[in-house]
Amino acid sequence: MAAHGGRIATSEVRRAGWWNRGLTPERIAPVVAGVILLAIWELYVRTQLPDFVATPIGIVMAIPATVASPSFWSDAAVSLGSIVQGVAIGTVAGILIGVAMGRMRELDWFLSTYIRALYALPLIALVPIVILWVGYQPEARLIIVAISAFLPVAVTTADGTRAIPREYLDVGQMFGAKVHHVWFGIALPTALPHIVTGIELGFARGITNAIAVEVLASVRGMGMSVFEKSGQLNENASLVYVLALAIFAVGIRTLMIRSRQRLAPWYSR
Repeated sequence: MAAHGGRIATSEVRRAGWWNRGLTPERIAPVVAGVILLAIWELYVRTQLPDFVATPIGIVMAIPATVASPSFWSDAAVSLGSIVQGVAIGTVAGILIGVAMGRMRELDWFLSTYIRALYALPLIALVPIVILWVGYQPEARLIIVAISAFLPVAVTTADGTRAIPREYLDVGQMFGAKVHHVWFGIALPTALPHIVTGIELGFARGITNAIAVEVLASVRGMGMSVFEKSGQLNENASLVYVLALAIFAVGIRTLMIRSRQRLAPWYSR
């Protein structure tokens, strides 16, 4: 009987422990804040603004019809596919240039000022120039996204490879490491947390700039659909697209955090 009672007690303790771990203040606070903000938004629009202004309930009701539309998925495939492709191109170029800048002081002298100046520049200012180069084409979006990813990846990779502990280089020299061994066997792995951070920033900037290019260059995609539906006063459907972009951005950030934890478990941020 005592043993049976002990098993029940142990089970209750486990359930209580799971419950306490699941409902921590850190997890509850964002949910509570979100519910309050959505309630304020809903009440304010219903009492103060016209009917065509989007509300949380209206957005939820618009999701089935919007998501069921073939145009939604074609726009999502075009925009998100271009973002992923552009970030991939910018990441590869940024890693190569960043490692070279971090390990070659002379190259850093030549490129660092310009790369950091472009990094600080709102890339939306480059959209008219890119449009003049390639016209009102999807390539304009791809170029802007690639640049959006290249700049933060190059900067963070250069900083990461420049900050290698001296002991690592000394050990490499003791074992006769060549230049490419130092670059890609020591510097690159050491800079991985910085590189992942740069990719995360590249995605964030790439999403924003891709949507801006679609609107300014009239390129088919999610940004253009948001603009069109807003012009049709279909604000609820417009914000369904925005919600999809937000989910994509959160998913990318989660993936980057997990990648950093797996590739560099020693690194805490």
